[in-house]
Amino acid sequence: MPSGEIGVPSAWNVCTSHVTSDIIFPSLPQLCPAINPRLAITTMDALFPAPSRDDLHHYLNLPLSSLPTPSAILHLPTVTRNCARLVSTTQSTLGIRFRPHTKTHKTLELTRLQLSGLDHGDVIVSTVREAEALEPLVREGVVTGILYGLPLPPSAVPRLSALRERNPALDVTVLVDHPSQLPGAGWGVFVKLDNGYHRAGLPPESAQLQTLLKAIAASGAELRGFYSHAGHSYSSSSATESLRFLADELGAVITAATFLGDSGKELILSVGATPTALAAEGMEETVQHIRECGWMLELHAEVYTLLDLQQLSTNPAGVGRGDIAITVLAEVASVYPERGEALLALGTTGLGREPGKIVGWGVVTGWQEGKEWDGERKSGWVVGRISQEHAVLTKEGDGDAMELRVGMKVRVWPQHACIAGHAHGWYFVTDGEKVLDVWVRCRGW
Repeated sequence: MPSGEIGVPSAWNVCTSHVTSDIIFPSLPQLCPAINPRLAITTMDALFPAPSRDDLHHYLNLPLSSLPTPSAILHLPTVTRNCARLVSTTQSTLGIRFRPHTKTHKTLELTRLQLSGLDHGDVIVSTVREAEALEPLVREGVVTGILYGLPLPPSAVPRLSALRERNPALDVTVLVDHPSQLPGAGWGVFVKLDNGYHRAGLPPESAQLQTLLKAIAASGAELRGFYSHAGHSYSSSSATESLRFLADELGAVITAATFLGDSGKELILSVGATPTALAAEGMEETVQHIRECGWMLELHAEVYTLLDLQQLSTNPAGVGRGDIAITVLAEVASVYPERGEALLALGTTGLGREPGKIVGWGVVTGWQEGKEWDGERKSGWVVGRISQEHAVLTKEGDGDAMELRVGMKVRVWPQHACIAGHAHGWYFVTDGEKVLDVWVRCRGW
C-alpha cells in the first residue's frame, strides 16, 4: 500500500474497534506530515481524511443490528421517493426550474439522485469543501454548475478560483450581499435578499441593494439573479402557513428584479426552503402568472431529501413519519424500570442538540430486529434528556411503550437531519434489514 493511503487490511474484523478506528479515523500526522497551503484541495483531503466506499465494503450485506453504534441509516426507497417528489412538483406541476442543495447529506450518491429527472446539473453548496468533493460528478458531466450558497467570505475565493481552473466547463457562481464580497470580473453572482428571516441578505427595497447592484455592474461581474431563503418557514404549522412564507419570498425577488426593468426578466429568481417547496403546488396559479409575466423562476431546497422531525412539525401535505429517510442506530445501555426510563449510548455528538415542536431531541421508532416495521410506527419512547454521550429515554404520553433491554439496538428519528448526519462520516444505506451500500460524506469546510 502506498505511504499515506487509507486502506483496509485483508483480514478485517468489523468487531475489532481499535483496528476499525485506526483505519477509518487516521490521525493527521499519519496522513499528512507536511501540508502545502497553496494546494487547496490536497490540503483539505489531508486535513479531513475520509474513507472510501471500498474501505467500508465489509459492511455490505450485514444486518443493521450488527452495525457499530451509533450509526446513521438511510432508507433508499424513501430517499428516492423524496427526491422525485420535488422534481415532479417543479417540472410537471409548476413548470419551473429546481436547483437542489447538497448540504444536508454531502454525498456524491445522493447528489446524483437529486439531479435525476432534471434537465440541468446545477446544485447549491454551503461550503467550499462540498464543491470540491463534487468534482467526480463534474468530470462525469452530472454536475455542471455550483452556486456557493453563503454570502462570499473573501478567504473562499482562492479555492473557488482553483476549482474553476481545474474544471473550465464548470459554472461556479457565488452569493453576495455586500460590495466588499465581489470576486471581480468574470464571475457570475446572485444577490442574497432578506425576506424577513434576518440571517443574511438585503431588503429588496433598500438603498443598500441599489448600491450593491451598481457595484456589481462596475466590477465586471455578471449578475445572474436574486436569491431568497425562507429559513423562518420552519416555524410553520401548516402548508397554508408555509405558502405565506413562499409568497413573501416571491414578493422579495420580484420587487428586487423590478428595479432593473426589462433586464430583470433575464435573471433567475431563486426562492425556497423545504417547507415552502413542499407546499409550492398550492401556489400553482400564482407561479403560472409570474411565468406569464416573463420572470424566470427557480425553486431550491435541501433537507427534503431526508426529512426529519422539524420538517414534520410544519405539517406538509401528504408527508408523514414514513417519509423520514434517516434514522440513527443506537444501543440501549441501561434500563430504569423504577422511574420508567432508559439510557442510550448516544448523545448530542451523534444525534444533535436541537429540540423542536415535536417533543424530545429525537423519537425512537418502532423498529425491532427481526420484526417487520412499516417505517411509521413509533415505540412510545422519546429522547427526553440528552448530554454529550448520554440520551435518556422517557415515555411519550401514557400509552404502552416498546419493551427495552440492555444491549438492544433501536433507531431514532432525529430532529434535524443535517446536524445528525454531520456527526457521522458515512451513511449505511438499506432497503430493509441489510446494508446495501455505504455513502461517504465529505468532511471539512
